[in-house]
Amino acid sequence: METLTDRDFYPEWHDALVLLNRDLAATEPGTEPFALLLDEYGVFVGFPSWGAQGNPLREEEAGLPEVADAAQESAMEHLWRTWPVCPEHDLGLHVRLREEDGATVWWCAGRGPAGHGIVVGTLEARRTKGRRASKSGKNRRLGLR
Repeated sequence: METLTDRDFYPEWHDALVLLNRDLAATEPGTEPFALLLDEYGVFVGFPSWGAQGNPLREEEAGLPEVADAAQESAMEHLWRTWPVCPEHDLGLHVRLREEDGATVWWCAGRGPAGHGIVVGTLEARRTKGRRASKSGKNRRLGLR
């Protein structure tokens, strides 16, 4: 697969990768950034040294949600685990358009039926149980530092 680096081809997809790579760097430090990869079947989202998983992007309908979905599929296959994960609830996220403003978000069902969305490109590192306990003061009460 050839890496497409020329922004003149698919500029909207390159812009989407900037946001997705921001989320990837925040949640999976040290992981190679996403790239647009070209082969005889089309353009995919994946990793230059590894490849891509899933279907090619369709020119007539691919925007940020479709690029994010393709990136998620390649990331999960490459990492062998769910990506991305809600930093608050430790649940897998899915891309969707938020109804109230049309923003592309990573959607989490961690707040029951209402759920909540995190705008693509703004993910933070997942909280660990130790950090949660520390914030609530449980570690101090237990004599842990």
